[in-house]
Amino acid sequence: MESLELRPIEKAKISCARRLFNEISTENVVYHDVDSYQSLLNIMPSIDKKIMNA
Repeated sequence: MESLELRPIEKAKISCARRLFNEISTENVVYHDVDSYQSLLNIMPSIDKKIMNA
């Protein structure tokens, strides 16, 4: 499993991307950090609620 650990430069790129997407998120477009299809499915109900209330 050690070979699957991210190198520091990769961690830094991910951190920068998270900050960028958080800054460019708007009321209509929101960035969510997902690492699997299941985690995407888990956040969908909250996204649906926001769409329905808009």
